[in-house]
Amino acid sequence: MEEAVEDAGGTLSSTLFELCARAVNANMETLEQEVWGLPAVILQGILPLMNIYYLERIEQAAVKKGLSTQSIWCKLWNDVMKSKPSRFGTVTCWRKKFLEAFFHNVLRGILDVSSDRRLNDQRFSPLVHSSRHVSELTISNKQQGVSELTPTVLESLAQSVETLKFLHLRSSDPATQRSLRSLLHRLIHHGQVNKVSLLSWPSPDTNLLVLILSISAGFWKKHRNYPCAFCSKKTSSSSSECFQASKIETDLQQNASTTDPPDMHSRHRTEEAVGNQSASLSLQPLNISQNVVTGLSETNSAEETRTPILRLSRSPHSRKVTCQNSKLPSTASGSKVASTSRKNLKSGLECPGSSRSEPDDLYDFVFSVPTMGEEKALDICNRSKESAKGKPSDLDAAPSLEEVSSMEERSIGVPSLESAHHFRSVRALNLHNIPLTVSSCRILCHLLCSWVSLERLTMAYNDLGANIFHVVEALSALSRCPGCCLGVLSMSDFTAYVPTLNLAHTILTTFPSLQLLSLSYDLENHTEKEKSEENLAEFTDHRLKQLDIRFPQDPLRAEHLISVLKASASLSELSLDNATFSCQEDLRCVLRTLAEYNPALRRLSFHDMKLTDTHNEIVLLLKNCSLEEVKFSFCRLFEKDTEEFLAQFISALKRKPSVKILKLCGNRLGNEGLVALADLYSPDSLSSIHYLDVSSNCIKPDGLLQFARKLEGCGKIKLRHLSLSQNLLDRDPMMAQEALHSLEGVCCVVSDTWASAQAFAEHVSVM
Repeated sequence: MEEAVEDAGGTLSSTLFELCARAVNANMETLEQEVWGLPAVILQGILPLMNIYYLERIEQAAVKKGLSTQSIWCKLWNDVMKSKPSRFGTVTCWRKKFLEAFFHNVLRGILDVSSDRRLNDQRFSPLVHSSRHVSELTISNKQQGVSELTPTVLESLAQSVETLKFLHLRSSDPATQRSLRSLLHRLIHHGQVNKVSLLSWPSPDTNLLVLILSISAGFWKKHRNYPCAFCSKKTSSSSSECFQASKIETDLQQNASTTDPPDMHSRHRTEEAVGNQSASLSLQPLNISQNVVTGLSETNSAEETRTPILRLSRSPHSRKVTCQNSKLPSTASGSKVASTSRKNLKSGLECPGSSRSEPDDLYDFVFSVPTMGEEKALDICNRSKESAKGKPSDLDAAPSLEEVSSMEERSIGVPSLESAHHFRSVRALNLHNIPLTVSSCRILCHLLCSWVSLERLTMAYNDLGANIFHVVEALSALSRCPGCCLGVLSMSDFTAYVPTLNLAHTILTTFPSLQLLSLSYDLENHTEKEKSEENLAEFTDHRLKQLDIRFPQDPLRAEHLISVLKASASLSELSLDNATFSCQEDLRCVLRTLAEYNPALRRLSFHDMKLTDTHNEIVLLLKNCSLEEVKFSFCRLFEKDTEEFLAQFISALKRKPSVKILKLCGNRLGNEGLVALADLYSPDSLSSIHYLDVSSNCIKPDGLLQFARKLEGCGKIKLRHLSLSQNLLDRDPMMAQEALHSLEGVCCVVSDTWASAQAFAEHVSVM
């Protein structure tokens, strides 16, 4: 009977505690300070019942008592977000992860906070409360929710956001663009943003693109009727402006210092005042001088001798390449294109009625119908592309680069470099999958010429075509600016308009202080005559530390690559992808150059290159360079003379303790080669390789089992990670499982359930 009472008492105590905890949680507004002082054992039972607002506020008190809220935030993520985050295993702070995603979902209107009691509290603003955890702000589609950002939210974002990301942008109504202008100005010019990324924007609205680029570059046209509180604080000369700026700033501070929702009318008045501050960006027509971005004239020999970029090979039709592979803005974007009248433009604007994404947004975006003006401009571009390809066309009717540029620039402007106020600007710009027309490319070049704060520039799949000349010459002008600090340049596209090594020579000549250069192309669009007509001059040493090049299919000129390598004494990382040479002797010369002139090389990556007849040079390279990571992937390294070369290869690595990572995927290693690699971990070896990748090497279960048993005989080894993906382990699943079980006691094994027979059948079917 007593035991029953005790059991009942235990159940009753548990129920009473939960009831009390829920009562405390319901009255947190008045009990918050007292709750923070509760013993850890009691607080631990209350934490899971709190909503996200008090759970975030109590974090420091919980940590001081030795309690962690990470498991609670992780559960919130699983319950609310219902998705696995990227890099699931590397989440270091679930609180920040959840609140940053929570902010974006509320901003876009895709999360209803009233649907979950843990997310809803009338005493808190979801955006204000979570904004302090947003380090990367993503704005997408029609900039949903941007107009809803109150001054208090902007103030908080200005302190936390370091990266601005624009994804799948579409045009919006004028009011939203004014709000976006205010957000850009506050976060970039008076905030912490140092990186701007524009991603996946297949039909850019040129006006919107100009707005983002110009403010990112640090330009701002001040307007006396709508002063910025922070600009006025620094530069105001009139007492009335000082008073107005002070009043707005005071309102901002008052809003930021309280968690209670402000009066609706006063909040809207403050929003309007701050929003009006940023409605002042008056853009001036673009007028790039010839000494900054010259035309692609073949007769300007004086300019060719003065400017390094003009040594690049050009097509005789380069003046006619105007809109190659680019897309004009759609009607839904409301862009001003070619001869579109203001009346037609006004009717083409689409004004969203709410911050939520409408179900038909995607269809509007994909299936937009161009106006008559756009069709005319598109026809001009098509005729221009035909001209560039040498197809029959009316050359007299095809517009020049300058003509098409002026057509698109009639209604587009950029800040005048002389009249606009210049703030600090971002340090990293990423334009990925943003097709650039002639005019938008020249607008970018106009800004690049003086963007001295820019440290990293990434341009990927922009359909530049002949516009590559404009970009590199703008960078040349930038290099002559005092204070220029560009250290990382990455350019990639489907088609290379000039030979890749010619482009590398030009860039490195222009920027001898460049530390990372990455060029990546799939195809070349120039003739053999153009490639061989010039011999690039040698240039002095530069500070390049990392060189990554993915070459098109055509054979490259070994002397050009050798020239780059000889001048790169500081090179520590080299990646060559799909490098094709006319003969194996050219490749051997490149490898000997690396061994002789680049002893500081730490990371070496060769992909899809034929290294079958370069065994001696590979061994020499391993001996002479300070390599830490070596990658030979799909290079046919062990195709012939396998036994002799493998012995030399392993012997060199056994005497090379600096090498920590070895990747040999896709080199026809086979069973015998894998078993031989076990000697890297023999007692007499100095090897420190802890990461070994032997994927796609025709390894069978019996070979893997021999490798595992040989490793067991080596005692304690340094191998920590072994990748075995896409091998022939399905030939004998039981033996493969035995081998994998033995290896799991030694290192972390990454394998898969690859069906080799099916993969072979699919390969044969497409041959």
